[in-house]
Amino acid sequence: MALSLRSSLASTSRVQAPSRVRPALRVVITRATVDKEKVLSDVRAIISQQLGTDLDKVAADSKFVDLGADSLDTVEIMMALEEKFELTLDEEGAEKISTVQEAADMIATQISNK
Repeated sequence: MALSLRSSLASTSRVQAPSRVRPALRVVITRATVDKEKVLSDVRAIISQQLGTDLDKVAADSKFVDLGADSLDTVEIMMALEEKFELTLDEEGAEKISTVQEAADMIATQISNK
């Protein structure tokens, strides 16, 4: 009897449940919004502190060299910026930075690319 039950079950066609169609996943990548004025303000404050210069003298278009920074000061500024903003500035890009605004722009770009 067991054999006939098995054979009858085997000969019965199985009904398949309708396949579930999953909707396509939509991936949205958003970049962090950056308050560029805040970044510039923080960069100015760090440069002022590192160089012992009045904040009023550290304008966006100020060149590091005009603020009295030598190459060691510039390296220390970059390290302080990396620490403040929790990022790593690539050496090649950092070497090209000569003004406060260029430093702020580079940082804002890296923040938005996180």
